Amino acid sequence: MLADAMWPSIAPQRALSVLAVADLVAWRRGLGHDTKALLQGTGISEAQLGDPEALITPLQEQAFFGNWVAQAERPDCGLEVGQRYRLMHFGHLGLILPHAATRREAMALFLRFINLSYTHFTPEADLAAGLLRLRGGEHLGPLRRFYLDRDVAFTVGLLRAFFKDGEAPPLRVRFDSSVAPSEVPRYEAVLGVAVEVGAPVTEVAMDPSRLDEPMPEANALMVRLLQPQCEARAAKVIGSRPVNWAERVREVFQQHGAQGPWPDGGDVARRLRCSERTLRRHLADEGQSLQALSDAERSGRAAQWLRQDNARLDDIATALGYSEAAALIRAYKRWFGHPPGVDRR
Repeated sequence: MLADAMWPSIAPQRALSVLAVADLVAWRRGLGHDTKALLQGTGISEAQLGDPEALITPLQEQAFFGNWVAQAERPDCGLEVGQRYRLMHFGHLGLILPHAATRREAMALFLRFINLSYTHFTPEADLAAGLLRLRGGEHLGPLRRFYLDRDVAFTVGLLRAFFKDGEAPPLRVRFDSSVAPSEVPRYEAVLGVAVEVGAPVTEVAMDPSRLDEPMPEANALMVRLLQPQCEARAAKVIGSRPVNWAERVREVFQQHGAQGPWPDGGDVARRLRCSERTLRRHLADEGQSLQALSDAERSGRAAQWLRQDNARLDDIATALGYSEAAALIRAYKRWFGHPPGVDRR
């Protein structure tokens, strides 16, 4: 049995497997839906969807599910997504779990290799009481409820998978304030378990006396064979290039065309699906600032456009978000140390 001290915390900057996203896209396409909108703004390519070894960033996944929620137009659409998740989506982690000796060991293995999962919450397990709690997730902003519903639905399905066919384990789910009392009947119908709301923390509970029963496919040899592979995979996803917030902000500015107001802090934060305060904090952690990144993109465009024939200062100023040419001239002097006329063709 694995000791609690061996359970690592979730690395927030870890990479994620593309398998679950690829399966969801394939599911939608199979239903005849156009999936282009789901991938818009995510940076996830068709090539990645077809590569079982491909990794994506948490921000890319959040952009994908932001599009998913917008299309679904249902606050509880995370339940449906969570029910779509299968152990195969977890790669090596999904392979090792069914072969654990007992359900307790299977849960301990899942927590040990938590960084191979998709959760963005902090899991706390009390295996003596048969409880799994999910804390945190505030960084997910408006997507927190979706992710919470998704993870709970998957957890309920996972625990059922640990029993023989047709044998339903006694389960109970308690949600925090993300779910309203009026929604309980819907949640109970979808999850097939008793649901409570208004709890201090979301938790899934089962009878702890059943945790030490043998798993249907227990195989100690397979666990020994797969454990080093899980360790290697975990090192890879944690060691992959972390999310670079400055790079993401640059992408937002670069994708902005010549029409419409120049993106301010609120606009950029909405594109990256976080609060402006969170965005500025992450940039500060990287030694960057929103103003500096904005100036870098605007100054580059201004210099480029000035070299074009018949470029009018008023038009350039408008495209870069300035109310008048005079404001652009002042900014240009600050950027380059001389007025824009010096760089005219």
